[in-house]
Amino acid sequence: MSVISIHNLGCHRIPERCFYFRGKPMPFCSRCLGCGVGHTFSFILFISGALPDLFFAFAMLIPFAIDWSIQEFLGIMSNNYRRLITGIIAGLGVGVFIWKSFEVLLGRF
Repeated sequence: MSVISIHNLGCHRIPERCFYFRGKPMPFCSRCLGCGVGHTFSFILFISGALPDLFFAFAMLIPFAIDWSIQEFLGIMSNNYRRLITGIIAGLGVGVFIWKSFEVLLGRF
């Protein structure tokens, strides 16, 4: 049983699903890397006041769900670049949900 720590929280860290840096797998998978990039971009959009609406945020989760479903139910494995791209898109969508929630809680419209 592994211990959850801050550097692998929620990430499976399967080496085949990680990008490599200097011959070693990164400490998070390509999809989690993409989600982090998407979350960061959503914060930039929040600060600039340019967040898309919630419908668009929900739509950004669809490519992630399709990619996962193809792997899970059809057994067709995704590659790291597709995982990265779907992670960025989904991370942006989730980030928009988070920042829109902050806007509602803080009364910023």
